[in-house]
Amino acid sequence: MNARQKAKKYKCMYEKLLYRPIRFKEEQYNIDTLKFRRFYPTEFLLSKENSNYFREIMVRDIARDIATNLDKYVDYNTEFYPDMQEYCLYGEIKIVNRL
Repeated sequence: MNARQKAKKYKCMYEKLLYRPIRFKEEQYNIDTLKFRRFYPTEFLLSKENSNYFREIMVRDIARDIATNLDKYVDYNTEFYPDMQEYCLYGEIKIVNRL
């Protein structure tokens, strides 16, 4: 087969691939949002000496509230290891991440 025949063959193969439809795999996810809402007194926000303390309180409150609502999304499992006579408890959370 000479170079011209090879070029013709590969051109035909390329054109077949060029117009072939592309199939996309479509996946749909249910996304639940865990929210936090709480009212704090104005004095906490306005005083500068309590600003670090207030931030720590907010972070702790947000983490505690989300952790209590997270229970329905965690898959808990246990495994027994007879050689060590211990149970291994573990949980798994699946997260859909926005880019």
